[in-house]
Amino acid sequence: MELISELKVGQIVRKNPKAADVFNEYGIDYCCGGNVMLSEVCEKQEINFEEISQKIEKTFEEKQPSSLDFDQFELDFLADYVTNVHHNYLYKNLPEIRFYVEKVFNKHGERFDYLPELHDLYLALEGDLLGHLPKEENILFPYIKKMINELKLKEKSEKPFFGTIQNPISVMHAEHDEAGEILHRLRKITNNYTAPENACNSHLVMISKLKEMDADLVQHIHIENNILFPKVVILEEEYFKNAIA
Repeated sequence: MELISELKVGQIVRKNPKAADVFNEYGIDYCCGGNVMLSEVCEKQEINFEEISQKIEKTFEEKQPSSLDFDQFELDFLADYVTNVHHNYLYKNLPEIRFYVEKVFNKHGERFDYLPELHDLYLALEGDLLGHLPKEENILFPYIKKMINELKLKEKSEKPFFGTIQNPISVMHAEHDEAGEILHRLRKITNNYTAPENACNSHLVMISKLKEMDADLVQHIHIENNILFPKVVILEEEYFKNAIA
């Protein structure tokens, strides 16, 4: 195993998904903010580097047979996994979450100061996501599968209309960053998704569903930013070697 001091945060979770539990404990962003050395994060957030390193090393020693090792998935399978698990989760749950967000805001918006901002943040996030997912499903993921199939069949390939996969990936990264900023703000104004003591049942359900969505999005973005995207950039280099001039 490479030294933790030589790995970026996202790379650590890529090598061992259980390390995400440690980062969550310390409030370290390993998906959108995963492209940074752990030592830099510790210095910025005033975290004891030796302490967190020891905890991370223990996760490498633990055997977790039930954990999915996304780094070992074939790229076309990984793209399908993201669609079938994470995209479908959002399509199914976003309308229900919006129902509770609007219900609680309309009923208690004047009672709890954070609800107006939460309402606006959620609607912005939902809109961003519903515009983001089809780009992956209709452009990025089909191109990944096309590259894989043509390389297997040793067929001559053509460059896509967007030039290189790094162009749509840069758009995906930017949109992931926007979603990450909204999630960060949601955590802050809800005290890490802690409902007020006198919250009604709908309020409790809303907070619970937002917390669940946050966790799903964090894993979703981590898989793409730290595993899928870097690998398909390398795949495209091989693919372009066969491209028609």
